[in-house]
Amino acid sequence: MKGILPLFLLLFLLAAARGCASLSLEQIDQIRRNNGGAEGIQVFRYGVVDWSGGSVTAEGRGPLLSGSPHDRLLAKRGAVSDARRNLLCLLYEMKFGLPEKLESIEVSGEVVEGNIDFQGVRNGMYIVEVTVSLDRFLSESLIFSSTVR
Repeated sequence: MKGILPLFLLLFLLAAARGCASLSLEQIDQIRRNNGGAEGIQVFRYGVVDWSGGSVTAEGRGPLLSGSPHDRLLAKRGAVSDARRNLLCLLYEMKFGLPEKLESIEVSGEVVEGNIDFQGVRNGMYIVEVTVSLDRFLSESLIFSSTVR
């Protein structure tokens, strides 16, 4: 019985924190207006936002050196890492914008886990397409630091 109360309290706090993290529709609409007020699908440098469908998609690529299972796994890992980096850069782009002539961008942070919608091989590259819900992406992803040149 003693172990149940702390567990219940922990679950309550986690549920309350999750509910507070969500953005309101007005906040999401303000971010949309800050990015040109596009209706429907908007293409950014690092990904695509479906404002009406409430999703964000980014692509990742990893070089596939051979067709061996080991190389396919390494290429998939690289592609997923690249997609996560692109999601993080997309978050920066949506919140702060990017200069016309971009030399380099370094962003560190965390993005929420997404669903892999597509994975396959094209022209010697392993490609994944990752989709995240717009609300979770904007509410739960964090940028720790960034340098844009």
